[in-house]
Parts: sequence; structure tokens; C-alpha cells
Amino acid sequence: MDWICENKKLSNNELTGLELEGDFLRLKKDMDEGFLVTPIIETEKFSEITPSWNSRTDENSFVEVFIQVRVENQWTDFVSYGVWSTDGFNKGIKEHGNHELIRVTEDRIFIKDNKLADAVRMKAVLTGKNPKLKLIAFSTDSGEDEELEGNCYRIIENVPTISQLASGHKDSHSICSPTSLTMTLKFHGKNLSLDEVTKGTFDTGSELYGNWPQNTAYAGEQGMRAYTKKCKSINPVKNLIAKGIPVVASVVSKNKEQLDGAISAFPSGHLMVVVGFQNVCGTEYIVVNDPAANSDEEVRKMYNLDQWVKVWRHYIYLIKNEEQK
Repeated sequence: MDWICENKKLSNNELTGLELEGDFLRLKKDMDEGFLVTPIIETEKFSEITPSWNSRTDENSFVEVFIQVRVENQWTDFVSYGVWSTDGFNKGIKEHGNHELIRVTEDRIFIKDNKLADAVRMKAVLTGKNPKLKLIAFSTDSGEDEELEGNCYRIIENVPTISQLASGHKDSHSICSPTSLTMTLKFHGKNLSLDEVTKGTFDTGSELYGNWPQNTAYAGEQGMRAYTKKCKSINPVKNLIAKGIPVVASVVSKNKEQLDGAISAFPSGHLMVVVGFQNVCGTEYIVVNDPAANSDEEVRKMYNLDQWVKVWRHYIYLIKNEEQK
């Protein structure tokens, strides 16, 4: 299930110290802090959830997004997903904390003890000189799957190929997420270097480059409509490819043999860009720009789809132009 509130609909929430300016919420004049709190959002029962936001910030402007869930009629406390500022202080979750009902990571909230949540509230706090908020969202593992639409058997050829391993970056083995994001943003016409994206997405709290909500928040800062999405199956990815929209996807594998053709296993997780699908003699393949390659020329790969789906976490970064709703 995806829940998205954006643009002028943001004013439908409880606002304190904030006002709508065009499609953005901003601080009222002479205010240096403001709050948005959503009403209770009833959902289908879910076991995990990931938040997202799109904003405009700088080194003097900050956005902090919180989320709480209801588990068997008991509400958790609001969980912060970090103080976000694209050109300055960008701090995600460092201490996951001890929560009775939930397990918190930098990317997601998991409901403990095989219980399920059935409602959500979000809060956004804007502070500083001129922060602006355009979108808040969450995605859960509940809801119906998508039906297949259109022809996914195509390759989006003009997605640039960038190798994280050949980048020369000091943390080249850890930057799969910003490398994948750079390829995607360049496809959408954003002239950003890998160094710019790695700097902008680095989470100084967890000291990671692969914080999913903060990677999509960075894309939002560049004028994209971006959020993390939990997929029920491969169908949403196929539908996006059919529309010509590449997606960043997360995989995890314990050994190299789980994904024929991969450069290594990815026990800590790995991000790559899905750019197409192919059917070769009755076998389906997924076509990706996999940044775990020794050169830019080796980034484009085809993986057996059945194998790939088994290592896929069913999460993607959904990054679109504003008009691609």
C-alpha cells in the first residue's frame, strides 16, 4: 500500500506555523519552526513500513520527518527519520532505540512478534531559514498487487552506465545506492556528478550512503517526484519499464551463486537500476545497470529473472518527473 500526500493537499493536514505557497509548504513569516501532523491514516494490516519526503533545503534549512504506527490498538511513539538538509547537516538514525512494539532501522519500521499494524500518523517539522516541503509518503507490505499493463519487454537504452568500483571514490565499495541514483538522475536530465550525489546522500548519523528515504529525499531536492516503494511482486517494476521509467532496486544475497553473473555476493544489500526485461527462448531476464562492475562498460547486465526476484527485497526507489504521476 502506498500513501502519498503532496502539493496543495498538504494543507489538509494539521498545520502550525506553516502556510502553502504554490505546491510547497513553507514557514510563515518571522517563524523559524513549523509543524505538520497528519490525521490518523487507517490502513490494511501491515508488518513493515518505509517513509519518504520531498523537500527543498539548504545548509540553513532542515526537515525532520516522524512516523508512528498503531499495533493492536496501541500507538507507538513518533520515530524520527533524521534531520534532513541536502547541502549541510544531514543526519539519519544513529541509535535505533529500544521499542516495545517495533524494530526500527534507517530504512524501515518492522512490527515485532508477528503482530500487525493497521494505522499510521506522520509528522514533519520544518526549521531554519527557508525549508519547503512538497511531499510526504509511506509504503507498506499490505494492499493489492498491480495488474500488468503495457509491454515491459524493452530496454531503456539511454540510462548512463557508471561503475562504483571504477569511480575512484574513497568508499567505492559502499556507494551502490548513490551510484544507482546518479545514473537515474542523469537519465532524467539532472547534470549531477557521482561525487555530488554521494555527498548529498551520505547519512552522517548511520554513516551510510544507502539510507533509502534519504536517497529519495535527495532526488526530491533535484525536482523529482521520488519515494521508496514496497512491491507485492515484480509487476510494478514491469509496469514502470513499460512506461519508460527506470527504477532503483535493492537486493541481498548470501552467496554469489544465487545470482549468476554477479560480481560477488551482496550479504549487506546492494542497489542497482532496472532498465528493462527480455524474453530469450522462453526464459525471462531482467536487464540492469549494476554499479558493482569493474568498468563503466561492464555495468549493463542481464540476470535470470527467477534468480533475481529471489534476492530482491521487493523495495524500489520510484523516481519520476513531476508530470509522471
